[in-house]
Amino acid sequence: MKTERGLLVTTQSSQVIESIDHFHHQILAAGKEPHFILEAVKKHPDNLLLQVYAASFYLYGQTNPTTKRAKEHLFHAEQLLHSANLREKLAYEAAKAWMSLDYAGALTLLSGLTTIYPRDTLAAKFAEWLFYCTGQAYNSHHYLVFCERIAPYNQDESHFIAMHSFAAELSGHLSEAQCLAEKALLLETLTPWAHHTLAHIYLNTSNLAKGIAVLETFRVSWEEISPLLRGHNSWHLALFYLALRHVEKVMALYPAIFGCSPEVISEQIDALSLLWRLDMAGFPQLKQLKIIAGYVDENPYTHYIGFNTVHYIYCLARLGREDEVRKAILSVEKYAKTLTKGYSQTLWQEVILPLSKGIHAFVAHDFQTAHDFMTPCISRRTEIGGSDAQSEILAQVYLLCLLQTNKKKAAKEYFNLHLRHYKGTPLADFWFA
Repeated sequence: MKTERGLLVTTQSSQVIESIDHFHHQILAAGKEPHFILEAVKKHPDNLLLQVYAASFYLYGQTNPTTKRAKEHLFHAEQLLHSANLREKLAYEAAKAWMSLDYAGALTLLSGLTTIYPRDTLAAKFAEWLFYCTGQAYNSHHYLVFCERIAPYNQDESHFIAMHSFAAELSGHLSEAQCLAEKALLLETLTPWAHHTLAHIYLNTSNLAKGIAVLETFRVSWEEISPLLRGHNSWHLALFYLALRHVEKVMALYPAIFGCSPEVISEQIDALSLLWRLDMAGFPQLKQLKIIAGYVDENPYTHYIGFNTVHYIYCLARLGREDEVRKAILSVEKYAKTLTKGYSQTLWQEVILPLSKGIHAFVAHDFQTAHDFMTPCISRRTEIGGSDAQSEILAQVYLLCLLQTNKKKAAKEYFNLHLRHYKGTPLADFWFA
């Protein structure tokens, strides 16, 4: 039988097809019901794609317990490979690589899958997440090529066009990105990932007033989508207010960013990122940090992506939890040693580890030590995960290190290279005061 997008599934059950179509839409459109896949797989445990998609649902969690659940679903999926078609086998192998933190391998498999089956935009959405894990800004060209290859086959899906628009924005093609985002919105106004692209564009072009006006217009519609994307788009809106140092406006958005699912890593990271930026803007939020710290559990000692790691280091250090900071940094050192010699090991040893040590020193106001740790690796900040707007937080940290160590000329040059979209804002005035 075939899905809505004309993709063949090894099943004779219309219920299985309905569940796959539903999950596809929930993930692409940031719906509130992606967890329905878990009920579907209970009813139809003998369907490989349902098992793979249930595993993928858990892999987004980035915790050891959710990975364990994903592993169980992939074990069941493996038993069904003998009767699977090629697309299903590739989807299984990609999820297996994702689970093993072989993000590059998973991306290669998903690239192959979508080359053969370009209408599988769910596979493309999984790839978008894996580009996030490996640094969307760093991998922007690959992400854009991925989208361009399958774009001719998917002009009927606003949520894919929004993905394409984001890839264009990350690659610096801002006019193309804007056109694509607007095209997606003409197809479907409730395309929140297109809202997200516009947030990136307006921030990176210093158009604060337009960014605020547009996102405030869309804001009411975010009540209809996943709390995680509602939170993330609210985070983007908060960045505009933060550039103006309107702290009351920022904190008015905070309940939409953190509190719905406080145990979820994505929610924690958005909240920590905002509180960290507020701290660097002269508005420390220790009470809110303490609340988040109550939910982090073992997250500071896991190694799904370095972008998570540096945020947990900041949180623990800012709260004065020195033993936990040392434990987290030591865990990075130990983890790096377990990796096979190559890119990943180098990334953890030569980028994520010194960034973590630098952030620890930065929070302690030892700005020279922070500068010394960060200088050799700050140019690789986009490789540890996140988008251009997200990894920018490390550029802000490094700028403040330069300013606090009286390297004013270097600070001005760095600002003009990496943070010039804040030129003339109250936030930049505060940094350079």
